[in-house]
Amino acid sequence: MDKPDLLVVGAGPAGAISARVAASHGVNTLLIDKKLDIEKSTTCGGLISANTWNNLESSSSVVLNQIHGVVVHSPDDSSYELSCSEKKAVVINRDKLNADLLSRAQGQGVKIKRGYNLAKLQNKKAILNHVRDNSQLTCIPKYLIGADGPRSDVRRLSGYQEPFKLLYAIQVETVYHSTSKDLVHVFFGKEIAPGFFGWVIPTSARQARIGLATSEGHRLLSCLSNLLNKLDLPSQHDFQTGVIPIGTSSEPTAENILYVGDAAGQVKPTTGGGLYPISKTAKIAGRAIAKTSSIDNSLSTYYRKRWMKKVGEELEKEMLLHKILGQLSDRQLANLLKILNDQSISSWLINRGDIDHLYKLAKELLKQPRILTNLLKALPKRLGLRLRKELTS
Repeated sequence: MDKPDLLVVGAGPAGAISARVAASHGVNTLLIDKKLDIEKSTTCGGLISANTWNNLESSSSVVLNQIHGVVVHSPDDSSYELSCSEKKAVVINRDKLNADLLSRAQGQGVKIKRGYNLAKLQNKKAILNHVRDNSQLTCIPKYLIGADGPRSDVRRLSGYQEPFKLLYAIQVETVYHSTSKDLVHVFFGKEIAPGFFGWVIPTSARQARIGLATSEGHRLLSCLSNLLNKLDLPSQHDFQTGVIPIGTSSEPTAENILYVGDAAGQVKPTTGGGLYPISKTAKIAGRAIAKTSSIDNSLSTYYRKRWMKKVGEELEKEMLLHKILGQLSDRQLANLLKILNDQSISSWLINRGDIDHLYKLAKELLKQPRILTNLLKALPKRLGLRLRKELTS
């Protein structure tokens, strides 16, 4: 019977960082994951800002490519390039990132068990099952962190349902001869990615990650086929799929349980990116466990108050931008994107563009009367009034 101070379920970046930070403060930490190949990542474009890269504190060997801009593809087949000489983002090898973060966690004394899932929570006991031989371990942790994804076993077994909206993602990594390997391409339109967008993220001059996310999961394969056809690429059979949770939860949680990453809905609703929030929230979770004996209020309240202030409030505001995208028709979105033909606007976006803080960017952009007027005309009245109140306050 194992009696760690902390049991972390889920060995992705959220779990590895939380475990490492807690252990670095002297917390006896056990990290488990149901996968045997815990370094293997799920569906992820691997595009992050330079600031997020620094916050992850990983090795430079994980970086595959540098990005200097984006080409936006409108539903009407128009395209708009926004680029500059300054590095705006990096593309990373997610498998290497996972391996590096796990190695750093072990370096701080974190004990890792592969192939174990959380089968039961009984009183203070956590029952762990091995996925191959069904052998069982009993663990009695003081604290528990659920970092086990959008369909979290920790959430389910502790009685808290998934509070999130799910997007469905599909991606292939394939040969792709890019004329500009430092440009990401994003595609809008209901034939390619209803409710969200598609992407081409170059990992090199001859390779790219091509994928999309949508609220219509039943259309994943047909949408991917449409995107590949637009790129004059053949059908692909070696693809990854996954779900992306968006929308944070306000529900209370058990006093000794914290949720981090996808399990907490800590994902950007505008981009589907989780590594930026995780780079902040996982450290807060690890420190919260270490500080719990010296704080006056409850562990879960202490944690939620700090992560919401750091990134959560912005994630909630970005849900408004996500809802707006879902309300626009292809024609309305195409008309709105025509503003990128305006040199003053495109230059402003190039200079200020930040994929980590798109809400702040949108708020500044919509201070321009012409842009705000065009957007309000395209939206249902109730959503338009909410947008005006939110973004012009």
